[in-house]
Amino acid sequence: MMNVKTASYPKFSDIYVLLFATLNCKRLFTLGKLIVLSWLLVAHVGSIGAKEHRQQIIVTDSASLLSAIAKANRHGDTRIELADGHYSVSHTLIIRADNITLVSRSGKAESVIISGNGMRPSKKVDNLIRVSGKHFTLDGITLEQAGNHLVQIAGEEDADYPTLRNCILRDSYEQLFKVSYNRQTQVASDHGLIENCQFLYSAGIGPQFYIGGIDVHGGKHWVVQNNVFRDIASPSKHIAEHAIHFWNKTEFTLIEHNIIINCDRGVGFGMEGRPSLGGTISNNLIYHEDNAHPYADAGITIEESPNTTVENNTIVLLHNYPNAIEYRFKSTVNVVINNNFLNKAIRQRNGAQAKLFNNRFSTDPTKLISTARLVELGLNPKP
Repeated sequence: MMNVKTASYPKFSDIYVLLFATLNCKRLFTLGKLIVLSWLLVAHVGSIGAKEHRQQIIVTDSASLLSAIAKANRHGDTRIELADGHYSVSHTLIIRADNITLVSRSGKAESVIISGNGMRPSKKVDNLIRVSGKHFTLDGITLEQAGNHLVQIAGEEDADYPTLRNCILRDSYEQLFKVSYNRQTQVASDHGLIENCQFLYSAGIGPQFYIGGIDVHGGKHWVVQNNVFRDIASPSKHIAEHAIHFWNKTEFTLIEHNIIINCDRGVGFGMEGRPSLGGTISNNLIYHEDNAHPYADAGITIEESPNTTVENNTIVLLHNYPNAIEYRFKSTVNVVINNNFLNKAIRQRNGAQAKLFNNRFSTDPTKLISTARLVELGLNPKP
């Protein structure tokens, strides 16, 4: 069943336009960055005086959800509210128009579930949601069971300002959240925000190696904050992609206050031949138990990523891989690795350059993360 009414909602999705104007200044410490960014945020919010007039549609089942999305694509500026329930869909939910929001009415992601065709290989593209419109928001919804990605943001169609918050993404056959781009024209999705979400494989390991959490190509001015990632790990053949990976000329990226548990690789900027152009990785907790994951690797990897700051992260790896942080390749310059708390080494590879200071090491994990905190995260402290 579908109910339609009109309502006015403030347009906040472009608040983040100015947030990262200062991130390329690597001499600023975290407090200084936050002061400047907070000032920019307040100034920009103050400049927003108008309200957009938006259509609101309430849906209660799969049929009304499909109908509401079709209507929203015709008119744009639509907020679709999903009542608690399980919504099964057999085709990709395609978002073409600008300013479309999918949000749970209850605000409880675990109570509003959209399921696709299953976590299995598919001969055709099988995404659960594909977005080509600007200012798309997904809020308070669980997505699961897709043959490719649960969400694909089509950066090649300039799908800027996407927002994902308060959601659960679990169990897709490839990367859970994918942002594509046009490698020839460099058209990409910019100014994205992902916050307060969970990304996981519910079996405790992925279905294959070609998986990842957040995989962003080419985007600029993205923020990933206050999320939890679990068990993004390969069962065989090769290592999985990162829980969070920004590459192919991404720039002004901020990764902060995330928790990454039992993932093959934590945060990655760049890759050989596919650089990141810089950003900040700060205040994240990366923890990996001594479990059966066969391809556990470094917590943070910086590969062809100049102008990058890695600071105030805690990384505890109880598996056999020797390095907590790696920085690689000659184009990796103007990098600062500062004030991190680690139980494994920081390693330079392939001619990279970085300034390292105030990093603290301990072979005793309890000096880096408390037993109470591990229990809170559902982990068994190592004796």
